[in-house]
Amino acid sequence: MGLRIVYGVSGTGKSSYIFSEISRKIKEDKNSNIYVITPEQFSFTAEEKLLDAVGKKAIINAEVLTFNRMAYRVINSEGGRIKTNLSGSGKAMLIYNVLDEEKKKLNFIGKNDQNIDTVLTQITEFKKHNITPEIMEQNITNINDTYLKMKLEDMYKIYNLYNKTIQNNYIDENDLLTILAEKLDVTKEFNNADIYIDEFVGFTTQEYEIIKKILNIAKSVTITVCMDNVIEEKEADVDIFCNNKITLNKLYDIAKKENVKIENPVKLENRYRFKNKELIHLEENIYAVPYKKYEQNVENINLFLANNPYSEIEQVAKTITKLVKNNGYKYKDIAVITKNIETYASLCKAIFNKYEIPVFIDEKQDLNKNILVKYIISLLEIFARNWSYETVFSYLKTGLINLDKDILYDLENYCLRWNIKGSKWYKGDWNFYLETEEQREKINYAREKVVQPLLKFKNSLMRVKTVKNITESIYNFLIEQKIDKILTKKINEFQQNNMPELAKQYETSWQIIMNVLDEINMVLGEETISFETY
Repeated sequence: MGLRIVYGVSGTGKSSYIFSEISRKIKEDKNSNIYVITPEQFSFTAEEKLLDAVGKKAIINAEVLTFNRMAYRVINSEGGRIKTNLSGSGKAMLIYNVLDEEKKKLNFIGKNDQNIDTVLTQITEFKKHNITPEIMEQNITNINDTYLKMKLEDMYKIYNLYNKTIQNNYIDENDLLTILAEKLDVTKEFNNADIYIDEFVGFTTQEYEIIKKILNIAKSVTITVCMDNVIEEKEADVDIFCNNKITLNKLYDIAKKENVKIENPVKLENRYRFKNKELIHLEENIYAVPYKKYEQNVENINLFLANNPYSEIEQVAKTITKLVKNNGYKYKDIAVITKNIETYASLCKAIFNKYEIPVFIDEKQDLNKNILVKYIISLLEIFARNWSYETVFSYLKTGLINLDKDILYDLENYCLRWNIKGSKWYKGDWNFYLETEEQREKINYAREKVVQPLLKFKNSLMRVKTVKNITESIYNFLIEQKIDKILTKKINEFQQNNMPELAKQYETSWQIIMNVLDEINMVLGEETISFETY
């Protein structure tokens, strides 16, 4: 057993060092048992590096894991998982329900989207740092600030009720690492293994607990840390690696308390990442106090002062075009990095299209803008808002209704002119103010096409409006209206028209909605609920 640190500044090959060592170990000992633990976002890259280093035949001896993957494996092997893992949306539903139940007892926290996000974030932080409701309760009594005390009391009530609700029923993903730390004592899978922990910028309290257990059962533990030396500076504004050095000292403290041998650290100094002197100098000095001035001519870093974001992106487009046409670059060799993707994404799409530059923008899409989500929300709002003009035509304009556009426009004009809303949609005849038989047939055909499926849907919920009833009725309605087949047709059209991003959005939206409906049913199935709340 032993702890070894491999350190160096950015680009010195810390990951390459450990993968080369893994390759050498496997060649020397074919019975090697090696694990590489990385953050979730680096796991795929690490798997590629491992394959390159050891080859397919030796992959049985080494494996890339994340802490979460380790947790699932250990939980499954030590008795099996009997609880359901809650997603973010499932947790949001539970928090919404808790806030609804506790609203009369809370001083500050109300039931709105912003508070739900705030509570979810806070609970995540509590769990990552092993703060239980009991610890909160003990500390609240010592707080003198009245407002802080009342806010913490609110948070304690919510957190306590949330934990009681999921107990014995669900697993909050933030509890997985706590469970892993508890079960590492009984599992034998990682005993006498060589474990490498790579690409982390720091660790949570939960992760430190896991590392403590690993140090006691593994043959060796190697952790990479990005820093220039092992001398700790107390001021973060003087040393950019201050937090990393604090992490190092915590790791050493854990090793000392567990009586684990601390090996001599490995310092890597050669720079492999940067291909020019300017970038090396910039990396060394951008946060240095005091910094050194670059004395040579700057050739590989350029600045462009733009009047506005539009001219900024246009300059980028011109530069990319020049690189591709004159310098032999390919578009896939070029990346555009921005701190504010919300501001620049739409500009990039428009300007790059003008310059015929293909671009993939790495941005999250708001699911509320998705056509299927709009369709379902509009469907429910028709009944929540008593067939208002806005909700009915929001539903009809999703493009998922089998109704000719011209007929839809005629129907909209008619409803606007004669103020059709509420029960007028489904009661009485629409023969008034229609001059010809052809007009009557067209408008009443459109009305029937819209109203009949909606009334059938509403009638299926007449007796009881539990979450389970509404969920099942929504699913049946989607299938009866052949929405899955309409989406498939649209996906094929997007693919044929070279619109892969839009095709992917439509493709994933159906599965996401099905998962959400399943989770709504699982978490709140027997709750009685209104359309609006649903």
